[in-house]
Parts: sequence; C-alpha cells; structure tokens
Amino acid sequence: MRQLTRLTPRITPLAFSFMLLLGLSACQQTKLVFTDSQAPIVSEFTTLKGAPKVNFNEGKHKTWTVSKIAENLTLHQYPSSPSELVYLNLSLINPKRPFNNIDVLNIALYQRAYRLASTSSLTCIESLRINASMHSISLQMACPSAEVNSAITLLARSWQAEAFEGLDLDTVRRQLKLNKHINAYSGGEIETVWAKEILGEQHPYNLSLRNQALQDELTDKDLIKLQSAILTGSTWHLLTSAKEDALIELPKRLALELPNPPPANSKETSAASLKHDPLPTVTQHPQKRLYIIDAPGAVQTQVRVGYRLPISTSTSQTYSDKEMVLNEKSGPLSCQLLASWLGRSFSGRLYYDLREQRGLTYGIYGRCFNNPLARTLKFYGSTQLQHTGAFISGILDHLDLASETLIEEAELSVLKIHEKSKYLLTSQSINSAFAYYLKQLALKKVDSSEAQQNVISELTPLALQHMAQHVFLSTPTILIRGDMDKIEKDLHEKLPHWEIIPIKY
Repeated sequence: MRQLTRLTPRITPLAFSFMLLLGLSACQQTKLVFTDSQAPIVSEFTTLKGAPKVNFNEGKHKTWTVSKIAENLTLHQYPSSPSELVYLNLSLINPKRPFNNIDVLNIALYQRAYRLASTSSLTCIESLRINASMHSISLQMACPSAEVNSAITLLARSWQAEAFEGLDLDTVRRQLKLNKHINAYSGGEIETVWAKEILGEQHPYNLSLRNQALQDELTDKDLIKLQSAILTGSTWHLLTSAKEDALIELPKRLALELPNPPPANSKETSAASLKHDPLPTVTQHPQKRLYIIDAPGAVQTQVRVGYRLPISTSTSQTYSDKEMVLNEKSGPLSCQLLASWLGRSFSGRLYYDLREQRGLTYGIYGRCFNNPLARTLKFYGSTQLQHTGAFISGILDHLDLASETLIEEAELSVLKIHEKSKYLLTSQSINSAFAYYLKQLALKKVDSSEAQQNVISELTPLALQHMAQHVFLSTPTILIRGDMDKIEKDLHEKLPHWEIIPIKY
C-alpha cells in the first residue's frame, strides 16, 4: 500500500487550476439544444361540484357626488371610509395632451415629500403619495378630521411657485440617473424601445419623456417652468371620502389658493390633434418584422408581442348604447377582453399552455394600455435562450387560434367572472376606487363602466371571435431582447417568414 501511494502522482495547485479552467471552458462551449414548437394547448374548464356561485349583485360600486366649486376646481365626493380617515386627492388632469417632462417633476415632488415627512407636524404626513401619469398627476393623503384643513393647505402649496425652494437638486439629478442605470441593468430599456416601435418616435408620449439635457442640468428655474407648463389647459379635481357635510367651505378656499390653469391655445391644440391623432390607417406594419435588442451574455430573452389599436376621432361618442360598445371591435372593451382571455395569469390561455403545460416561461401576461392618445395591446414575458423560438411561435399560434376557433361556453363564463370580479375589486378600497376614477376622468369615460359590464354579461362566443379577428388578423409588432448570436438561428427556423431586424438602444 505504501508503495502504491508513492507511485500516485500528486496534483499541484497549478495543475488543478489548469484542469478547472478546461472544465469551465468546456461548459462555455456547450451547444444549446433549442426547444421544438408544438400546437397550442387549451385548458378544459369544468364546473366544480358544490362550488358556491358568485353573486355580482353584492358589493355594487359606490356612487360619486360631483360639484363644480369654481371655474378651476371640481369636487368629487366618495362615501366616507370605515376607518373615519378623510382621504384627500388633489389632481391636475389634462386629457387632451400629455404632461411634458412628468418624469422629472414626479421625482422632484417625491423629494419634496421626503423633506416634508421629516419637518411637518402633521401626524398623517407619511400618508402623502404622488401618482403621476401622462395625463394626470395626483397628491393624496389620508388624515383624521382634525388635520384636514392643514392637509389641504399643504396639498395646495405643493403647486405654488415656491414649492421647490430649498430642494436638493443634486439628489433629484442623481435619482434620475440612477433610474436610467437601473433600467439598463435590469433590461428595462425594452419598454422604452417598445414605446417607440409601437407608437412611433414622434408620438407625443415619446416626445414628453427622457429629456436627458434637462435632467443633467436641472435648475430651480427649470422646475418652476415645468410646473407652470403643465397647468396650461389642465383642470383641478379634489377627490375626498369625507361625509357630505364635512367639506363645505374648504374646497372654496382651496380654489382660491390653487394657481389658475391658463387655457390652451386652440390653434396649437387643433394642430397637435391633427398631427398626432392615431387614425386607423396607422395601426400596424404589414411586413412581418421581429425587432431585437442585442444583449450579449443575456441568459434569457425578453419578449413583447402586441398591437397598436385605433382610437375613434369622434368627440361625441359615449357608451350609453351597449351596441356601440360591442361594435367598437378595437375599442377599450375589446382590448381589455383580449388581454384577459389570453394573458391573465393562471387561467389565461398563454399562461396555461406556455408555462403550465410546456414550461417555457415563469410567466406570460397580457395587458391593455388605454390612454387618451394611444391604445395598445401587449403580451409580454421572458424565456430561456433555448426556448426563444418556441415561446414566440407559441404566442403567435394562440393569436391565430383565437381568431379561427370559437371559445367554449365554459371558458367564456370564466372570462366573464374574471372581468366582473376585477371591476368589483376597484371599489373594495378607497385607494383603488380613487385610482380607477382618476383613470376614467383622464379618459373622459366616467359613465362608461356600467355599460361595459352589461356588454360583458351578454357577450357571446361569436362576438368575442369577431373582436379577436379584428385585431389578431393584422400583423403584430414583435420586440425581443436577448443574445442575438445564440438565438438568431433558432428564430429563423421557427419564424421563417419574419425579418429579423437588430435595434441599437
């Protein structure tokens, strides 16, 4: 045994390192085996025995009481909260044009809120929240009755010219740069590129954000100009959850403290609407093009598949007639239903097939983005490199299937329950009720919800198929982010009729 031990060669540290390097090199050279495509799989929905029936007549939406306080302010009163806190939401809304540089103003308001949290004597100051979108910006608080007066004053002063005095602009600039780096590191830049591809680089939404020169050299005067600019053509709205007789004089005083938004120039508004109106003739590219952001070394592929839907140019359109809602095959209801049918989690067709059955992704979802100047339908998810071609072709196959085959009554029933439940949930808390109502205010569709719910109740398989055909028979926009060297061959094999176009970000 000793003799054998002496004859055994000893592995030096240098030799061991060399062998380890060879092993790692071999791992890096491992050839990807790409997943085959297969026909789409649809779940079978069966009624559970003994399961309770959902009663949608319970928990009906509470109504809002609307009062015009002054020319520049409208009061919207919601039933009081069981907690007896008074919710206050001061919102500036402009449905006709997006707010320029709202990303900068949003960060500045957040920094102001942090400063107030450490200096204000209000016990409810930590409830201050800022919610910004392209057409609305809101400041919200939830306070005891004794502090409502002071809270309203604080909200009003947030819009005075001196609101940003003493603000740490270095912190604002750093936060803006940090957000950009986080997007680059996390792959979030795909959303920026997606917005440009689906809407066009000259769309108002793309021109209103990411002003790098402004962000790098931001000054106090710049913030004041931004604050003043978004007032033009906008209107003030105060949403409250107080008892009806609790707020009588306060809104009148608030109207005096708020800056008066100057009216928009009618010529500019008209020209802008003509230039940027998303007419039906500009929905999609007829050519089959797949855009790819090359990300060398990426271990997964991010995928976006979707459509830009036309928005009606009629200013007199309402949703009082259910037939009008049904006939608007690319309208907000169609967009919402198609997103939920294929893209809702767990029971959506894409999630069930591509995740639960084939294991190609951790999640695949659909969402309708309904805004005053643009409406888009997007399906999105991520997949491993070897599944890239199968994942994308799987999404496209389901779009074709939805257009070609009628939905079963059992599956349609599940879709209806999902939509009605989602609608009921919007009134289950003050915050969700306020958020939903503000969205409707920005869209000028406050009275449309009940009509849409009635249409959903009467929806037939044929009507849903017509919606799918109207959208899915056109060519979708496809954008992915992944390692092009590794997945390009698979894309050509799985999608032979699609042109692969690299995009630099």
